[in-house]
Amino acid sequence: MSLKKLLKPFKLISIAHKSGVVTVLYPYQKPLITTEFRGKISIDATKCMGCGACVNACPPNALTLSRRDDTIVLNYFIGRCIFCGRCAEVCPVGAITVTHEFELASASTRDLNESLVHRVEKCSGCGGGLGATSRMLQYVILRSPASENYVHLCPNCRKKKLIQSLAMKMGARTEDYEG
Repeated sequence: MSLKKLLKPFKLISIAHKSGVVTVLYPYQKPLITTEFRGKISIDATKCMGCGACVNACPPNALTLSRRDDTIVLNYFIGRCIFCGRCAEVCPVGAITVTHEFELASASTRDLNESLVHRVEKCSGCGGGLGATSRMLQYVILRSPASENYVHLCPNCRKKKLIQSLAMKMGARTEDYEG
């Protein structure tokens, strides 16, 4: 064995001795949390529109989106979250922020679930579900004002309205194209 290998532990001990104590006596002392630290996410219910962009970007599937009857439910299961912050990066309206909260231990998994419920809008033509929330529709109108006449209609009603408008331009009777 070489002399260099034999002296390596003594070198490490001298480096550790110069550095001093770096261990924090948690929970009695607060740990150093930098501005880059990523903890639990926070979803602002007043901004979230239920689009699901965060769900598509979430690698561990901590965020899920489910559609039931006339609601869209965004569920955040903290137990699966890896605190990567990708959901906050892709949110088009900035509804998700990454907090510095990391003390998330719980005796029950129910405490690790957070849900946000959105109501689905109805089609103004037939009364069926649109599959979109009112905030989603407002977002579409804001980004594309030309869609304001069609955004409150389901795909079938949009198709009927388009056919009727084309038929009127061509001089045909609109009754022939209804239903």
